[in-house]
Amino acid sequence: MMDHRRRPAARWRVLDAHPIRPGVALLAVAVLGALLLEVWQCSTVASLSDQIGRATRQVQQANAELEWARAQLERESSRASLAPLASALGLKPADPQRIVQLPEEYLEPAETRAASAAAPFGALASRIVQSLVPDASARGRRVD
Repeated sequence: MMDHRRRPAARWRVLDAHPIRPGVALLAVAVLGALLLEVWQCSTVASLSDQIGRATRQVQQANAELEWARAQLERESSRASLAPLASALGLKPADPQRIVQLPEEYLEPAETRAASAAAPFGALASRIVQSLVPDASARGRRVD
């Protein structure tokens, strides 16, 4: 009897014989969907950031124009030009009888006023020193 042995199939036919598993295909589609969703979210955030930047620049431009218009108005308006407007609005100039002149001794001396202007800086420095060394002022001399 003749021995009929079957030859092994070609390698490319063996690979065709195994179909793609549905679980692997589903996993690949899920990963691809997640990556596309991430790209979409990143592009949406970038678009919104760009819109916010444009809106911020527009607000800054409008504020600069407003400040320029206010400065222009202040330069053009004088006390003499505003007097008719004040009388039309019913505003009166200050009554000279209501102005009170205080004696100099009631007022703070000029050098004290200059020192009190620097007092907030001194107070701030004192607070900083006390926060750095809080118990230095609380200790007393204890002699046992």
